[in-house]
Amino acid sequence: MTAEIIYEHPLNEKIRTYLRIEHLLSQLSAFSPAAEQPQQLSFFTSLFALLDALERNDIRPDLLKDVERCETQLVQWSSHPSVSDKKLQRLLQQALRLQTELMRSGKLIGQLKEDKFLAPLRQRFALPGGCCFFDMPQLQYWLNLPELEQQQQKSAWLAQVQLAQQAVDFVLGFIRERGQFNDVHTDSGFYQQNAEQFELLRIKYGLNCCSFPTVSGNRYRYAIRFMQLSEDAGRSACADAVSFQLACC
Repeated sequence: MTAEIIYEHPLNEKIRTYLRIEHLLSQLSAFSPAAEQPQQLSFFTSLFALLDALERNDIRPDLLKDVERCETQLVQWSSHPSVSDKKLQRLLQQALRLQTELMRSGKLIGQLKEDKFLAPLRQRFALPGGCCFFDMPQLQYWLNLPELEQQQQKSAWLAQVQLAQQAVDFVLGFIRERGQFNDVHTDSGFYQQNAEQFELLRIKYGLNCCSFPTVSGNRYRYAIRFMQLSEDAGRSACADAVSFQLACC
Protein backbone atom coordinates (compact mmCIF):
# COMPACT_ATOMS: atom_id res chain seq x y z
CA MET A 1 0.00 0.00 0.00
CA THR A 2 1.29 3.44 -0.96
CA ALA A 3 2.00 5.74 1.97
CA GLU A 4 -0.27 8.77 2.16
CA ILE A 5 0.42 12.25 3.47
CA ILE A 6 -2.13 14.78 4.70
CA TYR A 7 -0.95 18.33 4.08
CA GLU A 8 -2.89 21.11 5.82
CA HIS A 9 -2.92 24.75 4.73
CA PRO A 10 -4.62 27.54 6.77
CA LEU A 11 -6.63 30.17 4.92
CA ASN A 12 -6.45 32.83 7.63
CA GLU A 13 -3.94 33.99 10.23
CA LYS A 14 -5.95 32.69 13.19
CA ILE A 15 -5.87 29.08 11.96
CA ARG A 16 -2.19 29.50 11.06
CA THR A 17 -1.51 30.41 14.71
CA TYR A 18 -3.61 27.49 15.99
CA LEU A 19 -1.66 25.05 13.81
CA ARG A 20 1.69 26.41 15.00
CA ILE A 21 0.65 26.05 18.62
CA GLU A 22 -0.68 22.54 17.98
CA HIS A 23 2.66 21.63 16.39
CA LEU A 24 4.66 22.95 19.34
CA LEU A 25 2.41 21.17 21.84
CA SER A 26 2.86 17.95 19.89
CA GLN A 27 6.64 18.36 20.09
CA LEU A 28 6.42 18.96 23.84
CA SER A 29 4.40 15.77 24.30
CA ALA A 30 6.92 13.81 22.26
CA PHE A 31 10.00 15.13 24.07
CA SER A 32 8.56 15.18 27.59
CA PRO A 33 9.08 11.45 28.41
CA ALA A 34 12.62 11.44 26.98
CA ALA A 35 15.53 11.01 29.38
CA GLU A 36 18.39 11.48 26.91
CA GLN A 37 20.07 14.89 26.98
CA PRO A 38 19.47 15.90 23.30
CA GLN A 39 15.74 15.21 23.67
CA GLN A 40 15.71 17.05 26.99
CA LEU A 41 17.19 20.13 25.32
CA SER A 42 14.59 19.80 22.53
CA PHE A 43 11.88 19.82 25.19
CA PHE A 44 13.07 23.20 26.49
CA THR A 45 13.44 24.55 22.93
CA SER A 46 9.84 23.61 22.15
CA LEU A 47 8.58 24.95 25.48
CA PHE A 48 10.18 28.36 24.96
CA ALA A 49 8.95 28.51 21.35
CA LEU A 50 5.44 27.78 22.64
CA LEU A 51 5.70 30.56 25.24
CA ASP A 52 6.84 32.98 22.53
CA ALA A 53 3.92 32.00 20.29
CA LEU A 54 1.36 32.37 23.07
CA GLU A 55 2.80 35.71 24.18
CA ARG A 56 2.83 37.20 20.68
CA ASN A 57 -0.68 36.00 19.87
CA ASP A 58 -3.44 36.55 22.39
CA ILE A 59 -5.54 33.63 21.17
CA ARG A 60 -7.77 33.34 24.23
CA PRO A 61 -10.53 35.63 22.81
CA ASP A 62 -10.43 33.79 19.47
CA LEU A 63 -10.56 30.41 21.16
CA LEU A 64 -13.50 31.50 23.29
CA LYS A 65 -15.43 32.68 20.22
CA ASP A 66 -14.60 29.50 18.30
CA VAL A 67 -15.63 27.23 21.16
CA GLU A 68 -18.93 29.13 21.42
CA ARG A 69 -19.40 28.74 17.68
CA CYS A 70 -18.76 25.00 17.98
CA GLU A 71 -21.34 24.78 20.74
CA THR A 72 -23.93 26.54 18.59
CA GLN A 73 -23.27 24.11 15.75
CA LEU A 74 -23.54 21.13 18.09
CA VAL A 75 -26.91 22.35 19.35
CA GLN A 76 -28.12 22.62 15.75
CA TRP A 77 -26.93 19.08 15.03
CA SER A 78 -28.77 17.73 18.08
CA SER A 79 -32.02 17.63 16.08
CA HIS A 80 -30.50 15.51 13.31
CA PRO A 81 -31.51 11.83 13.67
CA SER A 82 -28.20 10.45 12.35
CA VAL A 83 -26.05 12.22 14.94
CA SER A 84 -24.92 10.12 17.92
CA ASP A 85 -26.56 11.62 20.99
CA LYS A 86 -23.93 10.16 23.32
CA LYS A 87 -21.03 11.68 21.38
CA LEU A 88 -22.93 14.95 20.96
CA GLN A 89 -23.52 15.31 24.69
CA ARG A 90 -19.87 14.60 25.42
CA LEU A 91 -18.77 17.31 22.98
CA LEU A 92 -21.31 19.78 24.36
CA GLN A 93 -20.09 19.21 27.90
CA GLN A 94 -16.52 19.69 26.74
CA ALA A 95 -17.44 22.93 24.95
CA LEU A 96 -19.21 24.32 28.02
CA ARG A 97 -16.30 23.39 30.29
CA LEU A 98 -13.76 25.03 27.96
CA GLN A 99 -15.83 28.21 27.75
CA THR A 100 -15.99 28.45 31.53
CA GLU A 101 -12.26 27.85 31.97
CA LEU A 102 -11.28 30.24 29.17
CA MET A 103 -13.43 33.02 30.67
CA ARG A 104 -11.87 32.49 34.09
CA SER A 105 -8.30 32.20 32.90
CA GLY A 106 -5.87 35.02 32.38
CA LYS A 107 -2.99 34.35 30.05
CA LEU A 108 -2.76 30.82 28.65
CA ILE A 109 0.86 30.42 29.76
CA GLY A 110 0.05 30.43 33.48
CA GLN A 111 3.04 31.49 35.57
CA LEU A 112 5.66 30.05 33.23
CA LYS A 113 6.91 33.48 32.18
CA GLU A 114 7.82 34.30 35.78
CA ASP A 115 9.27 30.87 36.61
CA LYS A 116 12.62 31.53 38.32
CA PHE A 117 14.27 28.50 36.75
CA LEU A 118 12.88 28.87 33.23
CA ALA A 119 13.25 32.64 32.74
CA PRO A 120 17.10 32.74 32.58
CA LEU A 121 17.15 29.62 30.40
CA ARG A 122 14.67 31.13 27.98
CA GLN A 123 16.93 34.12 27.40
CA ARG A 124 19.90 31.86 26.67
CA PHE A 125 17.98 29.49 24.38
CA ALA A 126 17.06 32.49 22.23
CA LEU A 127 20.76 32.93 21.33
CA PRO A 128 22.56 30.78 18.73
CA GLY A 129 24.43 28.14 20.72
CA GLY A 130 23.12 29.71 23.90
CA CYS A 131 22.32 26.40 25.58
CA CYS A 132 25.98 25.60 26.23
CA PHE A 133 26.46 24.55 29.82
CA PHE A 134 29.15 27.18 30.55
CA ASP A 135 26.30 29.72 30.23
CA MET A 136 23.78 27.63 32.15
CA PRO A 137 25.32 25.49 34.90
CA GLN A 138 21.87 25.28 36.52
CA LEU A 139 20.57 23.41 33.46
CA GLN A 140 23.47 20.95 33.55
CA TYR A 141 22.67 20.32 37.20
CA TRP A 142 18.94 19.87 36.45
CA LEU A 143 19.67 17.38 33.67
CA ASN A 144 21.51 15.20 36.16
CA LEU A 145 18.70 15.11 38.71
CA PRO A 146 16.80 11.81 39.17
CA GLU A 147 14.46 11.14 36.26
CA LEU A 148 11.39 11.02 38.51
CA GLU A 149 12.12 14.51 39.81
CA GLN A 150 12.55 15.81 36.27
CA GLN A 151 9.28 14.27 35.11
CA GLN A 152 7.40 15.77 38.04
CA GLN A 153 8.73 19.21 37.16
CA LYS A 154 7.86 18.79 33.48
CA SER A 155 4.33 17.72 34.40
CA ALA A 156 3.94 20.86 36.50
CA TRP A 157 5.07 23.04 33.60
CA LEU A 158 2.84 21.25 31.08
CA ALA A 159 -0.17 21.56 33.39
CA GLN A 160 0.01 25.34 32.96
CA VAL A 161 -0.50 25.09 29.17
CA GLN A 162 -3.08 22.30 29.39
CA LEU A 163 -6.03 24.63 28.84
CA ALA A 164 -4.45 26.02 25.67
CA GLN A 165 -3.85 22.48 24.42
CA GLN A 166 -7.39 21.31 25.15
CA ALA A 167 -8.99 24.37 23.54
CA VAL A 168 -6.81 24.29 20.41
CA ASP A 169 -7.33 20.53 20.01
CA PHE A 170 -11.10 20.94 20.39
CA VAL A 171 -11.41 23.77 17.87
CA LEU A 172 -9.09 22.28 15.27
CA GLY A 173 -10.70 18.86 15.66
CA PHE A 174 -14.12 20.41 15.10
CA ILE A 175 -12.90 22.33 12.02
CA ARG A 176 -11.31 19.22 10.52
CA GLU A 177 -14.52 17.23 11.00
CA ARG A 178 -16.43 19.80 8.93
CA GLY A 179 -14.70 18.78 5.70
CA GLN A 180 -14.97 15.46 3.89
CA PHE A 181 -12.29 14.25 1.49
CA ASN A 182 -13.30 14.28 -2.20
CA ASP A 183 -11.33 12.99 -5.18
CA VAL A 184 -9.70 15.60 -7.42
CA HIS A 185 -7.83 15.02 -10.68
CA THR A 186 -5.69 17.61 -12.43
CA ASP A 187 -4.11 17.28 -15.86
CA SER A 188 -1.19 19.59 -15.13
CA GLY A 189 -0.71 19.49 -11.35
CA PHE A 190 -2.68 22.73 -10.86
CA TYR A 191 -6.07 23.28 -9.25
CA GLN A 192 -7.91 26.40 -8.13
CA GLN A 193 -11.32 27.12 -6.64
CA ASN A 194 -13.31 29.61 -4.60
CA ALA A 195 -12.73 29.25 -0.87
CA GLU A 196 -16.35 30.02 0.16
CA GLN A 197 -15.30 31.16 3.64
CA PHE A 198 -13.40 27.96 4.39
CA GLU A 199 -10.66 28.17 7.01
CA LEU A 200 -8.50 25.11 6.35
CA LEU A 201 -7.56 22.98 3.35
CA ARG A 202 -6.56 19.35 3.87
CA ILE A 203 -4.85 17.62 0.94
CA LYS A 204 -4.32 13.87 1.00
CA TYR A 205 -1.89 12.52 -1.57
CA GLY A 206 0.29 9.46 -2.10
CA LEU A 207 4.06 9.35 -2.31
CA ASN A 208 3.70 7.57 -5.64
CA CYS A 209 2.73 10.87 -7.31
CA CYS A 210 6.38 11.96 -6.78
CA SER A 211 5.34 15.54 -6.04
CA PHE A 212 4.03 17.63 -3.17
CA PRO A 213 1.39 20.39 -2.93
CA THR A 214 1.92 24.10 -2.36
CA VAL A 215 -1.02 26.39 -1.70
CA SER A 216 -1.59 30.09 -2.16
CA GLY A 217 -4.81 31.83 -1.28
CA ASN A 218 -7.08 33.32 1.33
CA ARG A 219 -10.63 32.92 2.57
CA TYR A 220 -12.01 33.92 -0.86
CA ARG A 221 -9.96 31.88 -3.32
CA TYR A 222 -7.12 29.35 -3.30
CA ALA A 223 -4.81 27.65 -5.78
CA ILE A 224 -2.99 24.32 -5.38
CA ARG A 225 0.18 23.70 -7.36
CA PHE A 226 2.00 20.37 -7.15
CA MET A 227 5.78 20.67 -7.20
CA GLN A 228 8.69 18.27 -7.71
CA LEU A 229 12.06 18.31 -6.00
CA SER A 230 14.81 19.45 -8.36
CA GLU A 231 18.56 19.25 -7.83
CA ASP A 232 19.12 22.40 -9.90
CA ALA A 233 16.27 24.67 -8.80
CA GLY A 234 15.36 23.10 -5.45
CA ARG A 235 11.82 22.56 -6.69
CA SER A 236 9.96 22.90 -9.97
CA ALA A 237 6.34 22.83 -11.06
CA CYS A 238 4.88 19.44 -11.89
CA ALA A 239 3.41 19.34 -15.40
CA ASP A 240 2.01 15.80 -15.12
CA ALA A 241 -1.48 14.70 -14.20
CA VAL A 242 -1.98 14.40 -10.43
CA SER A 243 -4.80 12.81 -8.47
CA PHE A 244 -5.39 13.65 -4.83
CA GLN A 245 -8.12 14.07 -2.24
CA LEU A 246 -9.22 17.46 -0.92
CA ALA A 247 -11.20 18.40 2.17
CA CYS A 248 -12.31 22.03 2.55
CA CYS A 249 -13.03 22.81 6.20
